[in-house]
Amino acid sequence: MKVLIADDEVYMLEYLKTLIDWESYGFSDVWTAKGGSIARDILDAQMPELLITDIRMPRVSGLDLCQHIEEKQYPTKVIILSGYEEFEYAKQAIRYGVAEYLVKPVLKEPFEQALQRVVERNFAQELRKQEESRDDVVTYIRNYIQEHVEEDLSLELLAGLVNLNSSYLSRYFKEVSGENLSSCISRCKMERAAYLLAETDKKVNEVMRMLGYCKSQHFAKLFREHYGVTPKDYKRGKRAAH
Repeated sequence: MKVLIADDEVYMLEYLKTLIDWESYGFSDVWTAKGGSIARDILDAQMPELLITDIRMPRVSGLDLCQHIEEKQYPTKVIILSGYEEFEYAKQAIRYGVAEYLVKPVLKEPFEQALQRVVERNFAQELRKQEESRDDVVTYIRNYIQEHVEEDLSLELLAGLVNLNSSYLSRYFKEVSGENLSSCISRCKMERAAYLLAETDKKVNEVMRMLGYCKSQHFAKLFREHYGVTPKDYKRGKRAAH
């Protein structure tokens, strides 16, 4: 999901953008707009699921943005921020179907509570879809690693397969599966190595090269971490008890 933050103060944009972990609420894209005119252009181009906007901005105000959303019938939900506590502003915001109304200064706890209410009321189904999608991505990556375990399995290659940034995929995989992506790759390679050593006549150096390892000491170290013995001892049938 996408969230747009609109304010005519740069410091406020940066504050809200970094105030919380947006991904934990299901928002993968966080955009900022300095002023209502820019925010309106982004609304038209992207239709983010959520708009967080100051109520008073020069030329195009937060209420103008609410009216624009209503006229265009965009699905965007709105959280209004205001330094003004007058009831008239609140009434206008309510008339445009604003989801939440917060008075500045915006503190983290009440902001998170308001955001959680908006998410629960409006985006529960979308979040379920995201969770299912996350599971699908991890399953796909795991299957790809197992099926191509003897090939290059760089983080960049795997990220490209699912159109994600490599550092984001790494965090994403760990969060969903509980296992580091690099550990998953190493485990699958060692499982393949163990099979080849036990079930074929291939030598240790052949297996090592098949799996993309160049240094025998590094390969032996990884194998021992997984199986408690060196590859040579494993080949000889000296297996550690698990």
